[in-house]
Amino acid sequence: MKFMPVVFLVVVGCLALAWGQLQAPADAGTGRWKPAGSGGTAGTAGADPVLTQEQRLVERNNEALKSAIGRAFPVTTPAEYQPLVLELYVRCQAELDGCAELLWATGLQREYRLCATTQRQICAQQIQELQAELAAITEAANRPSAVELSPEEEAILSLLGQ
Repeated sequence: MKFMPVVFLVVVGCLALAWGQLQAPADAGTGRWKPAGSGGTAGTAGADPVLTQEQRLVERNNEALKSAIGRAFPVTTPAEYQPLVLELYVRCQAELDGCAELLWATGLQREYRLCATTQRQICAQQIQELQAELAAITEAANRPSAVELSPEEEAILSLLGQ
């Protein structure tokens, strides 16, 4: 029950990302740049659209993020850590989406590549940090508590036990 707000935020975040991806190459009245060839024609309503170079570039970076998260945190990741992993993924995906917005707005692929590469490097560092934190937490939880008591503390405990 304590994870309900986290789950709600994750669901809302995923829906927002999905909505943003549906809007990615912008509709004609929004004032944003629309990649060449992405306009719908009458005969292609049910067919898979041909992706433009920009769309393929964005898709490649999104897939690279997914695979990096998947390699770092396999399905066997304990359930109590999965909200942290999901939060990291959503945050990194949002940063990549910001880079994609730059591409959709300007059409400058070089700047997009620089932005996406930088964000993926930052996310890779955050993945390593989260892995280290989770490993430390797991190790601390599995370590038997070996607390040594002083003779005075043992005497107090023996008096309390009587």
